Amino acid sequence: MNWVKYTQIGLQMLLTICLGVCLGIWLDEYFQTNFPGFTLGGSILFIFASLYNVIRQLPRL
Repeated sequence: MNWVKYTQIGLQMLLTICLGVCLGIWLDEYFQTNFPGFTLGGSILFIFASLYNVIRQLPRL
């Protein structure tokens, strides 16, 4: 049943990155920007946050 722990980590990464992209899209629409800067910035920031979370969780597994 060790694979269940790893699927949980993958789901956390997916949801975190999706949250960052959705937040960026909403900010781009709210501020009516022509360039998707908030979307790119949010996705990159949340990718690093999810990787940090994975690296932090792996020694416990």
